[in-house]
Amino acid sequence: MKWEVFIGHIVFIASCLITLAIVLSFKFLRKRRERRSPLHGRQIGHLPGQQLLQRIDKADEELSFGFNVMTIALPGLFLIWSTTQIDWGTVKFGANELIFLIGWAIFFTYGFWHYQRHLKRREQARDGLLAERVTGMQLNRLMAHGCVVMHDLPCGHFNIDHVVIAPRGIFAVETKSFRKPREEATQSKTRVTFDGSTLRFSDFMTRKPLDQARGQAAFLAGFLTDSLGEKIPVTPVISLPGWFIEKDAAGKASDVFVFTPMGRGCDWFTYGDEAIPESKRNLIAQALALRYPAAS
Repeated sequence: MKWEVFIGHIVFIASCLITLAIVLSFKFLRKRRERRSPLHGRQIGHLPGQQLLQRIDKADEELSFGFNVMTIALPGLFLIWSTTQIDWGTVKFGANELIFLIGWAIFFTYGFWHYQRHLKRREQARDGLLAERVTGMQLNRLMAHGCVVMHDLPCGHFNIDHVVIAPRGIFAVETKSFRKPREEATQSKTRVTFDGSTLRFSDFMTRKPLDQARGQAAFLAGFLTDSLGEKIPVTPVISLPGWFIEKDAAGKASDVFVFTPMGRGCDWFTYGDEAIPESKRNLIAQALALRYPAAS
């Protein structure tokens, strides 16, 4: 039997090997230079549903694999069968074959671009989920101090990650997950400096979280003022799980409170005298509870 009979097998296996080699090389190079979450390798407590979430992720991966196998089974085997019917002695490389190779390169490049784009999005989403759950878990402990804590509050086209209704005031908490450079493993490299206007990390700086937190707090204050018929101030807060925050005088006096929920970071919400009586806190909680969709 001539080797040409196996050309379909060769093409199929070569495609798989090329894809596997490029994906593994991409992951290896990316892992060498990628940033790491400051929560990486740390004991963060027992998060609600953590094991179930891992099982769901694993099941999703297996579902995708099974679906892909079902999808490529017929065309893949048909390709192999059809190549055994070709008289390869009459086949010559020409313009049509060149167009085929160019088309394969275009589709492969698009697939790789799509793959790496959504790989990054998935990692960002996972980091964000972990950060929000860590913050939420620590904020929930405030309920023992007379606080009401709400999570993922719907606000139209956006959500507020956490809302704390404390005796001392109302707080809109925005959780952010920033990765640190992989080579920076010492604890000193997980520090962020806050000067009241900018968050300064070891290799970059940003103001966007501050603007976002202020905007969300302003929205929440406006909603509560309209709902209760009196001015209800809301303090913007930014949570940075895993980071050690250093503040200068301007950072400490800023209208935005930046903190880490790790350790006793959430105790700040319990400091100070009661500024909002319990009856009003209950009204605020009821008004905010109405923003959640009713279960049907």
